[in-house]
Amino acid sequence: MRYDTRFGTTVRPGVERANLFLTARHEVADGIEAFGEFGLYDARSDAVQPPVVNLNAIWIPASNFWNPFGPVNFADGRANPNRLPGLTGVPASGLPVLMTNYRYVDAGFQTVRVDNQQTRALAGLRGDWNGFDWETALVYSEAEAEDRSPNINMTLLQQQLSLSTQDAYNPFSGGCADNPSINDCSPSSPAAIDGIVFELLRRSRTTLAMADVRFSRPDLFSIPGGEVGVAFGAEVRRETQLDDRDDNLDGTFTFVDLVTGAISHSNVAAVSPNPDTRGSRSVSSAFTEFAVPIVSEDMAVPFVDRLDMQLAGRFENYSDFGSVAKPKIALAWDVATGVRLRGSYSEGFRAPNLEQTNATEYARLAAGVDHIRCEADVRAGRIASFSACGQNTAAASLRVSGNPDLEPEESTSTSFGLVLQPAFIDESFGEFSFTVDRWRIEQEQIVGLLGSQTAITLDYLERVQGRSNPLVVRAAPTQEDIDFFAGTGITPAGAVIAINDRFINLLPQTAGGLDFGMDWSLRRTAYGSFRVSLNATRMLEFSRDPGDVVNALFAAREAGTINPLTPLPDPTQLVGQNGRPEWRGNAVVTWDDGPWRVGYSAQYMSSFEQAQLLGRSGEPWVVDDRLYHNLYVQFRFPDSTALRVGVRDLTDEGPALADGGYRGALHQPWGRYFYVNVQRSF
Repeated sequence: MRYDTRFGTTVRPGVERANLFLTARHEVADGIEAFGEFGLYDARSDAVQPPVVNLNAIWIPASNFWNPFGPVNFADGRANPNRLPGLTGVPASGLPVLMTNYRYVDAGFQTVRVDNQQTRALAGLRGDWNGFDWETALVYSEAEAEDRSPNINMTLLQQQLSLSTQDAYNPFSGGCADNPSINDCSPSSPAAIDGIVFELLRRSRTTLAMADVRFSRPDLFSIPGGEVGVAFGAEVRRETQLDDRDDNLDGTFTFVDLVTGAISHSNVAAVSPNPDTRGSRSVSSAFTEFAVPIVSEDMAVPFVDRLDMQLAGRFENYSDFGSVAKPKIALAWDVATGVRLRGSYSEGFRAPNLEQTNATEYARLAAGVDHIRCEADVRAGRIASFSACGQNTAAASLRVSGNPDLEPEESTSTSFGLVLQPAFIDESFGEFSFTVDRWRIEQEQIVGLLGSQTAITLDYLERVQGRSNPLVVRAAPTQEDIDFFAGTGITPAGAVIAINDRFINLLPQTAGGLDFGMDWSLRRTAYGSFRVSLNATRMLEFSRDPGDVVNALFAAREAGTINPLTPLPDPTQLVGQNGRPEWRGNAVVTWDDGPWRVGYSAQYMSSFEQAQLLGRSGEPWVVDDRLYHNLYVQFRFPDSTALRVGVRDLTDEGPALADGGYRGALHQPWGRYFYVNVQRSF
């Protein structure tokens, strides 16, 4: 029966945090200072999730006390009170029942507890030498997390399902006729529940050890435009990562079905197998930066009040994939007082994380549509259109593995803009600043996965041509499969049971847009101080190169090799789709007068489409735009204690409706709420 997964659960976890941070400084010699930092962080979060849902296939043995297709008499000679009367074709010894989708409502909610501890220690020296300011330090930090939640042990579950007494787990009881969405009126016995529930545990740990040295000087040498400044430095660091999964997930304890003998590497209901992963790397790096005043006001160059340039570069060497060097250049041109043109060009990179490079194979549920079966349905006349196909592969497994040959993600960023600070406006009206910038970011070698649906669609293309995609693993065709494909001209294909994938460097992605800004401030008037800040971003482009595989699928669809209605991802223009609104904006208004402060802010996001979520009309679902208003009042007492009372989402807009409820990356899950904040400085 339908189950309401919202009832009794938390939208956001409750969190308790404690943070201790200490700093110290001591002058050890003339011009040399020792400094140190120490930090401790401890947090605990608790979230209530719906009862566990079983997605792993498991056989309920015929001996189960509650099995309506059980034996006439149990092994000890007792008559079976739960066998349905008048059964035909069911032997006296009974039959097992396959369970593939079931929620353990009588086992209660899942309370997920996460304990997180972080420690950081730093010790260093700073001083000056021959006109250079220098600083060097050693730092060590580590973070540990422990994740605990109640879950269902598959081996214990089947043992409990095998019992022929009333303490056998009963999956046949259903919900409640009076309230079918939130309860189970005839739960299994406490002994049955206790016999299948265990605490699932995951531990993770990361560490960072680093030593660095930095030098800077504002006057390395002089040129006609002024003094050239320089900063340079180097660092070495060691990173480690450990992800220790529960023994019931990492292959220590597997599940062997008592009825079929089938082996599953996960012994936990609804949780995919996951091996332990660990990795480490050493990194050495160096950087340098120059601040170059090309033209100064004293040089009297026409149309140039001032021209400054920044030149910088960074080099890093990773023990696991090699070296990377990237430059940056920026210019600021003051055409006249209050008028500045600026521009920059930089290259960047992001190293793949240790899990992406070191993870052994793990599995996740893979959802998708098996298009070769859709093609068979169309050819056999069972459906009128390819778009009417419902051949889902929800029970398939996506096998993901790490890739030690990954290369770093690389990016190229360019921007140019205008800054106006009008000098002709009388200062009694306040200070104004206007900015507009055009930016563009091109990314390459983005680390990701090909994806299960793309692999299945490629298998469709291969199979209509008499081949197959080796990344898609299928079961041997059953007689039912043979009958399904009969007369279609397609070689029978079994059900998709697994899809092999690994982290790879994908093809380029480009994003670009316009940033607008306005700031106004009016200080120390008879009515207090005022400030207004307005910022907006319009995304003009967001696109990805589809890649050779997807391009081949588009070509096959155009040529008619695969059905013209085969859905394919179109990444050529993604603005206004799937969480990428065309417009975003925010405004902040504050007023200060003595100990009082009042603040107002607003955030706006334009609407966007969810391209894969279609309504009855066939048009994509539109996630509505949102404008949120926030307000607070603050009073600061003479002892520096500040009391703030505020309200967020003043008009109670709440999140916009989207697939899955709301888009957490953009919207908060609650509407209007009030808060109180007390802050004390010592």
